[in-house]
Amino acid sequence: MNKEKYEDLILRFAKELHDVGVTDSLKKSVESQYDRHPNSASCSSEEATDKFQYRFGDYQIEAQRSVRLVVKKVS
Repeated sequence: MNKEKYEDLILRFAKELHDVGVTDSLKKSVESQYDRHPNSASCSSEEATDKFQYRFGDYQIEAQRSVRLVVKKVS
């Protein structure tokens, strides 16, 4: 996949990406992978967006929400 196609996909689906929680730093991470390896068939990055952790006595509860962005060429 080339850089122009990547940018076209990001612009075309900007609203959908925003709705699921893809941040600018996540997009830049994937973009930098394409810059370093322009002939790569797939690039991805994952980011934790929210995290909750609580400890009470001998118990602990935690939850995490994460977002993963994968851009790849499929045949």
